[in-house]
Amino acid sequence: MGKTIYRRNSTIRKMKKARFRRSCKNLVMGMLAVALMSLFFILCHDIVIQSPYFRATTLEVSGNVRLSVNDVLKTAHIKPDENVLMINIPLATKYLLSNPWISFAQIRRELPGSIYISIKEHQALAVLDIGKKFLMDTDGNIFKEVSDSDPTDLPTIEGIDYSDLPIGDVGRSSSFNAVLSLLNIGKGNSAVLSNHQIQRIKVDRESGITIHTTQPIENVTVNAIFIGYQDYPEKFVRLKKIITYFKTSRQNQGIDWIDLHQMNRVVVSPLMTASSSPGSGDHKES
Repeated sequence: MGKTIYRRNSTIRKMKKARFRRSCKNLVMGMLAVALMSLFFILCHDIVIQSPYFRATTLEVSGNVRLSVNDVLKTAHIKPDENVLMINIPLATKYLLSNPWISFAQIRRELPGSIYISIKEHQALAVLDIGKKFLMDTDGNIFKEVSDSDPTDLPTIEGIDYSDLPIGDVGRSSSFNAVLSLLNIGKGNSAVLSNHQIQRIKVDRESGITIHTTQPIENVTVNAIFIGYQDYPEKFVRLKKIITYFKTSRQNQGIDWIDLHQMNRVVVSPLMTASSSPGSGDHKES
């Protein structure tokens, strides 16, 4: 009886040792397989990234106006002849959006060697002076502080403060919207007063907007236009008629200011000439 129990225990021990050896062997074989597979993938990776087949031979940039192609590529940290598979597209897109002039960016990769970059730039509409000067785009977004390399032919807006700007759930003020509406009319080439002719826009919360020009309107000098807050398309039509009258008048001495505040009343003050004096009351009203 005792011998039988001994043989049984001995057999169980031998089976356990055999299972242990098999487990160790399987573990070693598995680790070796993983190591070989890892080595295989490393070799494949090195072959792919070093292969000229995936070199960026086509780099196309679209949507850029102010920025050059080299500016865009440099901002995205993308180099010519770089392996397209090594380009981190999400990171390169993030780099592009860090440029204050870029409002939208998208990068597309096409194998074997093409990268397509599409961007949208902010269109600078005016300079907003609120203690510091910032550029504002056509949608009314403030996108960067003014620097020496920025355009110098933009109208400057004065009289707007931080309380007029959109913050969180609070939208833009009526004064800000009025300025934006006025400038968007002046974007068109057919406008009697285009934005590049405007030097300064002064906002007064009570009386509205006053425009100070930087150059003549259709060869007629106009120093200032009091245009108020509303009905800008109709007021521009009236301004056109006034400019046409002075342009065809034999006594075209220019205009000091035009008051277009009220729709039912227009006042024009011609520039002073040798035959007129401050007390002569030389105003035209209609």
